[in-house]
Amino acid sequence: MALILLGAGLYGYADGPPPAHTGGFGEPTCYDCHFDGPEPGQTAALRLDGLPETVVPGTRYPLTVMLVHPGMARAGFQLSARHPGGRQAGVFLAPDSLRVQLQRSPTRVVYAAHTRAGNALTAPDTARWRLLWQAPATHAPVVFHLAANAANGDDSAFGDVIFLRADSLGIPPE
Repeated sequence: MALILLGAGLYGYADGPPPAHTGGFGEPTCYDCHFDGPEPGQTAALRLDGLPETVVPGTRYPLTVMLVHPGMARAGFQLSARHPGGRQAGVFLAPDSLRVQLQRSPTRVVYAAHTRAGNALTAPDTARWRLLWQAPATHAPVVFHLAANAANGDDSAFGDVIFLRADSLGIPPE
């Protein structure tokens, strides 16, 4: 029995990560399974492009998640949009359902994440995913949490590098 559980833990999530692994609001991150690399951190290697300066309620915004890391063979991501209290903020849409999927967690938060086909690189050392975010119907602060995995492609938990990012809209800086 222990051998079976150990073996299951060694393989990555090619079909997408389990929901609720962005690191936001006390969640775990991809590092819980991909624990062999350096501690996760925020860096320019992981970007979330398309967030508006000012949110117009109900408006759809095209977002692009981009990860650039030398030597990665595959990549994955998970993204959430929540109000400061932790509940869902707006709606994600995945027009590119070949590369991006939506996942609902037991807490009713919906995450955008890579699919099996979506873990392929879009250029050497680069992965890019496109999706839409529809802003909430009323003005309210929003926090985006993003986790990404620069995977070495060996289908194990070893040798991958995890990146994290947090972006806020409508929250004054401290």
